[in-house]
Amino acid sequence: MSARTGALPCPTCVPLSSSLQFDLHPTMGLSMNACRRILVKFTSSSKRISLRMGLLAAVVAVLAMLGTTGCGYSGTPKAADSSASTTSKSTPETPANPAAPTAPAAAAVVAGAAITASSTSVSFGNVTVGTSTAQLVTLTNTGSANLSISTVSAAGAGFSTSGGSGVTLTPGQAVNVSVNFNPAGAGAAGGSLSISSNASVSPLQIALSGDGVTTPTAQQTVNLNWQPSASAVTGYFVYRGIGGSGLSKLNGSADPATTYADNTVVAGQVYSYAVTSVDSDNVESVQSAPITVTIPAQ
Repeated sequence: MSARTGALPCPTCVPLSSSLQFDLHPTMGLSMNACRRILVKFTSSSKRISLRMGLLAAVVAVLAMLGTTGCGYSGTPKAADSSASTTSKSTPETPANPAAPTAPAAAAVVAGAAITASSTSVSFGNVTVGTSTAQLVTLTNTGSANLSISTVSAAGAGFSTSGGSGVTLTPGQAVNVSVNFNPAGAGAAGGSLSISSNASVSPLQIALSGDGVTTPTAQQTVNLNWQPSASAVTGYFVYRGIGGSGLSKLNGSADPATTYADNTVVAGQVYSYAVTSVDSDNVESVQSAPITVTIPAQ
């Protein structure tokens, strides 16, 4: 059917030759019974030129008339016109994805570098909302090669840390990291301390926990005292461990006093304490035999 008239489709046009045949099919202007086949042949006879030219002109006129009613167009027939015009839209070519930012390269693992933390977890217990308390974690190079600590960070609501980042420790050296808990609201809180280094275990994760309370609890204190060293010393270091874990240094510099008050203890926890002395050459002694203290629950 013709897309524009509803009649049968028009025939495919035939290239002009010495013999040209047109097949005319019914259109809206012509009934099926009125369909004619007109054969036009051109010959070289000079006697029939004028007659054939006249007939050719008539055929051309008929074809022009039929073309106006939906037949006689050449080329590929078009589809039926849509009631609404169609707008062609070109989709812009998606540009190639830009190169993704390169993440900072992690420190290359060094054979022989090893890190050990004084505690595998840190519990702050009950802490009054809006106040801050801190505990120390000691990181020690227990390997045979230099240990490079790139970053030390804390995750979790209310937890933060300071110290330890960007430090290189020779075998046996240690560094203290201060972990702080400052709850913004009441309730249990959890987090982690993450230490990235060139050791084979990196990052090293230490669990953090604490409880924010709105009613202040009485702060308990552990008071330590010891006999002075028999040799000349410049001061003492105090070490503390929680729940049987390794001991961490509490004071940042040697203190000449033979007493120490620890007011960062948590109710219900068990602590271990030991002391070392430091001479004028800054040589530290071995730790004393540890003592154990249990903090009463409140």
